[in-house]
Order: sequence, then structure tokens, then C-alpha cells
Amino acid sequence: MVQGIGVVVQAYGLTLALVRIWRLKNLKVLVVPVLIFLAAYTCRQLCDVAKDRIATDRADAIVAELRPRIQNKVFSLGPSALARRGTGSAVTMLVDGLDQVRTYVLTVLPKMMDLIFIPLIVLVVVWTQDAGSGLILLLMLPLLIFFMVILGLAARDRSSRQYAQFRKLNTRFMDTVLGLPTLKMLGIDKEYEDEIYSVSDRFRKRTMSVIRVAMTSTFALDFFATLAIAIMAVFLGNNLINAKVELFPALLALILAPEYFMPIRQFGDDFHATLNGKNALDDIADMLAQPEPKRLEELDWSGWKEDSHLRLEGIDFAYPGPKPVESTATAGAQMDAMAKSESQKSGKKGSKRKATKVHHGNGGAVSAEVGSAASQGTGAVAAVDSQEQPLALSGLDFNLHGFSKVAIVGRSGAGKSTLMDLLAGFDQPKAGTIDLDGHQLEHCNVAAWQRHISYIPQNPFIFHGTVADNIRFYNLEADDAQVARAADRAGLTDWLNTLPDGLNTQIGEGNRGISGGQAQRIALARGILDPSREILFFDEPTAHLDIETEYDLKQTLLPIMDGHLVVLATHRLHWLANMDWVIMLEHGRIVAQGNPQELIGQGGPLDALIDEMGGNQIADYQQD
Repeated sequence: MVQGIGVVVQAYGLTLALVRIWRLKNLKVLVVPVLIFLAAYTCRQLCDVAKDRIATDRADAIVAELRPRIQNKVFSLGPSALARRGTGSAVTMLVDGLDQVRTYVLTVLPKMMDLIFIPLIVLVVVWTQDAGSGLILLLMLPLLIFFMVILGLAARDRSSRQYAQFRKLNTRFMDTVLGLPTLKMLGIDKEYEDEIYSVSDRFRKRTMSVIRVAMTSTFALDFFATLAIAIMAVFLGNNLINAKVELFPALLALILAPEYFMPIRQFGDDFHATLNGKNALDDIADMLAQPEPKRLEELDWSGWKEDSHLRLEGIDFAYPGPKPVESTATAGAQMDAMAKSESQKSGKKGSKRKATKVHHGNGGAVSAEVGSAASQGTGAVAAVDSQEQPLALSGLDFNLHGFSKVAIVGRSGAGKSTLMDLLAGFDQPKAGTIDLDGHQLEHCNVAAWQRHISYIPQNPFIFHGTVADNIRFYNLEADDAQVARAADRAGLTDWLNTLPDGLNTQIGEGNRGISGGQAQRIALARGILDPSREILFFDEPTAHLDIETEYDLKQTLLPIMDGHLVVLATHRLHWLANMDWVIMLEHGRIVAQGNPQELIGQGGPLDALIDEMGGNQIADYQQD
């Protein structure tokens, strides 16, 4: 409002000076109008500075508030939700997205305030000076707003689609970069290079279409604003010639006319220029509105003991959201396709249950019930509601007991990693019961349970810091001697002896790179350093290692596994010779489980998997 008044006073001083010059007044009479003009101009510029400073502080405060909220939300949703969203998309939100939100708040909100106050103040002043000019301005405003809204909506829709493609492109690009060693090994890295180029070029064309609409909108605003001012000039000129209006009010109205349209034009320009910020803000709001998985914080459970058990019965799990359409199109075409829901009849076929064996830590077995479909080895997947994806896990019954080593095996896509995420509490089942030492749980997202888990994925997270800092991941209070002992048990001593700074060597982003085997050993040392973590989860720990590194790591792992509950999801079947229990998954169902010595050689589904993947991976294996 102060700036709007400053605009009017500035125009008043300028008009007064011009009129006095036109009337050939003495130069001394120009002092007051010039001082009025300079004072109003200074006030107007100071208002701009103040608005920019306030807007900058507000934008920084919003980003500072949003960043930890997003990080906490990502942490609360868990790695499964992050994987479904895509790492590249999350990076886009946390880095580029927040920067774009800052620009949006810093630029658009002050312009929105200008749009509300300045034209209204100018219109009132012009109307008091010349009603005809005020009428022209008033009638032209809805036309400007109409075109701004029409073209703005078109630009917004195109920009929203373009931002969605930008997220997908980032995810695609990051996944490709992360998988580049594998692509090079398979000899298809050039194909993916062409794919990335094709997708990037398609994104460029989409961006240009957004810019064309934005430029059309800017042209429309400028054209109609110029047209209105020209009409006013002709109208006022005729009135001056016919002596229907004085020079001062006519000139004041004409000088104020551009100021009337300026906030509208600036808002239109900045709105198009900061649409990505608005889209990023909408994306952030959608993510923050996602319901967080239930978490049980209080449970009177002291940890995993030799007589502890975790029993899962009738566990069903489906990923949230509609089922994606299966397509044989290229990855670039798939990236452009929108996810569509595929209707399926709801309901699950019931099946008779028969007795099977459930693992005990001592190698024995007790009677339990397993769905017939699972025990017979069928690959059927139960149908689900039309609004949800098919069941990724169905009818799982098994028991983890004591300090034992359990292998989860199966072909790619059988559900091994999904089951590991469910056991770790990252995902929550749709149906079924979970019993932890007599405590009935709805899911494994339980603080007391997770407090005793050491989770070692395929690619452990190595952050920027020293080797010692990375090993202290679970136990920040551990002293140097404890860290050194954990590193030695994890087989890191020989490598550390080759480093000038040993445990104080900087690793992670921007510092010394480490191999996959070294990263696995650091992750293993983390679990060793915290003796309260009696449960070890391994998700394909040697999937990306060469044979020699895998063998060395296996010799390190086997002694550490003693005295722990170990759940190992793996494709490498040579591990079965060292396991107490095997759970084989196929299409999300358990098709076989039991002691490996009892299952191998019986002609069942495990033998078929071993024969398919190479029976020589298991010591002393001979198929009948």
C-alpha cells in the first residue's frame, strides 16, 4: 500500500513538473515538484528493497522448515516408499525442488501483493482525475485477467506434465548411472546412452512447448496493456483539443496508466518463470500428506535370545497404488506413459491347509499349517481389489527361532527383498498375524524389534566421513579400541594397514573411494560394534562382488553369524550348505521350506532351482 501511494505521488510530482514546464514557468518553481518526485521515487525503491528482504527471509524460513520435514517424512515412510518414488525424484525434490520453491516464494508472492493493491490505488486516482480514463482501465482489466488465466492454465498444465517428466528423467538417469557397471558388463551401455539421449530430447521439446505458451501469454498481456494505453491517449488527446479536460489530470492519468498494468504484466511473467517452483511445492505437499506407516514405539521386549521366536501366519502384502500397465515398449516410452489402474476381481481363493514343518533354531521341526497352493508349488497370485496391485506376498507361514541361519531363496521377482523389507518393518502386511515372543503384532515396524536389527543391503550406505565414523553408525559412543576390534572381526585390518591414516581415512563422496567388498565389511563392522543387535539381515550381500571377494567375505561372515539370528536373501546357492533353514519363494508364495539337507535331492522346487542355477554351487550336492 505504501508503494502504491509512492507510485501515485511520484506520478504527481512528474506531472506537476511537466505542466509547469509546458506553461513556461520559472525554473525555481520546479524545485518542489522535483523534490516530491525524488522523495516518492526513493520511497518506492525502498519499498522494493524491503519487500525483497522480507520475501527472502520468508522464503529461506519456508525452505528451512520444509527441508527437515521432508527428510523426516522420507525417513518415516521408509526405504520402500523411497524406492517406489525413485531416488532421482527424491533428489529432485530435496535439492532442485526446494530451490525452486524458494524462488517461487521470493518472486511470486510479492508480485501477488502488488497485483492486489497497486492497480486498485492507481484506478481510484485515475478515476478521480478523469472518469473516462478510469472506465477504460476498468474495462480492460477483466480482458487482461481472462487471457492471463486462460494462457496461464495452459502453461500450468504443460508445466505440470513437464515437471513430472523431469522427475522421471532424473530417476531414470540416476538408476542408469547406478547400474552403469552392470550395463557395461552386459555390453548394452551404448543402448542406454541412446535411450537417455532420446528421453532428454523429448524432455527438451516439452520444455520448449511450455516456453511457447508462456511467451504467448506475455505477448497477450503486453499487447492489451499497450492497446489500452493507446486508447486512453487518443481519448485524452481529443478531449484536450476540444477543451473538455485540463492538461494536468489528463497527463497524470496517462502517466499512471502503465503503472496500472505493470503489476499484472510482472505477475504474469514471474508466474510462468516460477511454475516449476509451484509444481515442486505441490509435489512436496502431496508427499507430506502421505499417511505414515504405523509404528509401535513401546513394547516390553528385551531383545532376541536363544529361545526367542518370530512366527508369521497368513501374511499377505501388496504394494500400494494401482497396478502398473505391463508394456514391451522401450524404457523411454514407458517413462512417458502414465500409470493406469487395471481392474481385477477381488477375493482370494480359499485353500485347505495341510501340515508342514516349521523351523526351530536347533534344526528340529514342529507341525504348522501352510496353504496348499504354497506347499504344492503353484505360482498363483491371489487377486486383489481393483484399486490395488496384486499381492506381492501371499499366505506366508513360517517361524524364525533362536540363533539360527535362515536363507530366503528364489528366482528374481519371487519376493525375497519384499519379504526382507516386511521383516525389517519397512513394509506392513495387509493381512496375517505376527507373534514375537508372545507379543501379538500387526507389523514389524516396532522400535524394540528394529533396535536389535543390523541390516546389510546389497549396496550399504557409506557417508562422507572417516572409516571410524562409518563404523560407528549404530553406536556413536564407541571408543577407538572398540571400533578397531569391530573392524578386525569384519576383516578390514589388512586394508586399513595399507592406508596412511587407517581408521581416520576420509571416505565417501569427494574422498577416497572404496570397493563393494570393503563397503560390505564396513556395514558388517557396524553390526559387530553394537552387541545388542543380535539379528542380522542380509539382502544379497555378495550380489555385486567377484568370486574371490565373495569367498573372502563369506569366510569373514560365517564365524560372525554364530550367536545371531541370521536372515539371508540370496541368489548364490552355495550359501545353503551353511544354513539351518531354507525358505523358497515363488511368485510371492512359499513353495518349499525346511532343513536344506532334507530338501535337497528330493526332486522338489528347490532342486529345480538348483539345477537351473547350477548345482555345483553347493558343496556335496548330488541330485538323484
